[in-house]
Amino acid sequence: MSSIQMTGWPMVSVRFKRHASDQDVQQWLNELSAYLDKRQPFSMVIEANPESRFSPEARRDFGLWFKENRVLLGSYCCGVARVVSSAREGDRVVSENMKKAMPFPMVAMTSSDEARKWAESVRDEKMSII
Repeated sequence: MSSIQMTGWPMVSVRFKRHASDQDVQQWLNELSAYLDKRQPFSMVIEANPESRFSPEARRDFGLWFKENRVLLGSYCCGVARVVSSAREGDRVVSENMKKAMPFPMVAMTSSDEARKWAESVRDEKMSII
């Protein structure tokens, strides 16, 4: 079973359960590509176990994928909420530099429920504009 679990649409939940193999990361990128292929607005809530990590090769692959899909992400991903255990962790995983680099809004929240509400609200906001 993959260490990365992605479920739901158009509010997508992503869970990084443990160290991700390169194969797990490639499968996840394929799933993300399929979501972008829908050409419909969506938002994501990401929860990562502290032990979840990518290898240097997987980080490189993700970086290349992100670069190739940046425009589509900006068009269809309405926002990403990271669920974190503390404000300090939130500042680390969703830094100001990270927010500036992303083509969509990003927040860190300590509550899964609040993260889902935020993700739904940014998607609903974008849907009302379209």
